[in-house]
Amino acid sequence: MKWKLTDRRIKMRKPILLNLAILVMLTGCSNEKKPNAANFTNAINQYLAKHGQECTFFAQTFPIDVPASELKAQSGTAPQMAALERAGLVRGSDTTAVIHGMMGALGPSAPRAVRRYELTDMGKKYFQMKPGVLGQSSAFCYGQEQVDSIVKWDEPTAQGGASSTEVTYTYKFQQLADWAKQPDVEQVFPAIKSTLDQVGSNQVVELHRTNKGWEAGS
Repeated sequence: MKWKLTDRRIKMRKPILLNLAILVMLTGCSNEKKPNAANFTNAINQYLAKHGQECTFFAQTFPIDVPASELKAQSGTAPQMAALERAGLVRGSDTTAVIHGMMGALGPSAPRAVRRYELTDMGKKYFQMKPGVLGQSSAFCYGQEQVDSIVKWDEPTAQGGASSTEVTYTYKFQQLADWAKQPDVEQVFPAIKSTLDQVGSNQVVELHRTNKGWEAGS
């Protein structure tokens, strides 16, 4: 009798455990749509995974030739390449080359002295070709944004049959490149300094509730 009673109890528990599993699964799905810090963090990080990589761009492709006559310029490509060389991302060498500029339509110019910059092994780790306004652009990418904290959010409101809210958050960088923090690099790439200065400051994003949970953008 003892074995039969134990076996019966096991049989009775199976539908109870199955119902509990279904309830937990449904509760988990429902929780993804709740307005809370965890769900907002997940939604914003998914957006930042696609749009939160920070890079600095160049119009030229490597190797980049800087005319010797421009090496002492205070702005533009020359000081940028010099700073990146000191940071270890590019390597410069003196040579001669034909410079194709805006006057290229009149024919090639005579070879002249240039400082040629090429990617180092370290530079190749950070170099990417990224889509730009005029097609693919050269870029050095130095960090990936991710949510540091959720500061606050507005009460979700219904718009066009869907709920949306504005969420205020702060971000941090995942694996920020050391070279991007060097003062001479930040001086010639002010966009890097501006981006890094915003770390810890409040950012605002609009989130929309969908069947899959919260998402950034329309």
